[in-house]
Amino acid sequence: MTPSSHNIPKFTFPWEECEQVCEDFVERAESMGHTATFCKEKRIFEAGPESLEVPRVFPIPKSCSSLPSFLEQLPIEPGLQVVLLMQAGAASLGLFEAGEVLRTKTFKRYVVRGKGRAQPTHLNSKGKSRYGSRLRLQNARAILDETNEKLHDWWDEYGVPDTVFFNAPVRLWADLKTAKPTPPFAASGQLVRIPQDLPVPTTDVMLRAYRSLCYGRITTTPKP
Repeated sequence: MTPSSHNIPKFTFPWEECEQVCEDFVERAESMGHTATFCKEKRIFEAGPESLEVPRVFPIPKSCSSLPSFLEQLPIEPGLQVVLLMQAGAASLGLFEAGEVLRTKTFKRYVVRGKGRAQPTHLNSKGKSRYGSRLRLQNARAILDETNEKLHDWWDEYGVPDTVFFNAPVRLWADLKTAKPTPPFAASGQLVRIPQDLPVPTTDVMLRAYRSLCYGRITTTPKP
């Protein structure tokens, strides 16, 4: 019988404890005759009944095949990182280094029609309408432009970040890439999607999303 995920023991830890937790995990795995190997599809290290997910603020190198090799390349602290959350009419950005917030910015504009559809999406099926539609379109474009302008400001002031974490609908993300100016992502080390369903972006939501990236987890699967 497969145990319920609600009954599986889990242990979370902050990024500051990552090195020690990983070393203990390797030692425990070896004592049980296991090797902590990397499962790329799940982004976890597995050893017997235990699995380890390292904090996402620490990227896993493409060459990594085991936890010891990850430890060899583990930085002392998270580097310069950006978080970008977007939904129709709202965008929240944060700049972080060593796990600490440096800058934040949130944009909000009216782009959603009365029935809850974002104006650019509505136009694909219904075509253009009157002043309200034009205003929503202008606001939709403006928030994309403002977001990219702020990102360029941060790139210029702080340099190229190591990682850009993002969460946005597919269409909106595509629109951002074609806005003027275009986003400075081409010079970024890595783009990483935040695998969560998030509410409308606000500064608080963005900060909580980043905090979740700062924690890792060990899961132990009980014997059947």
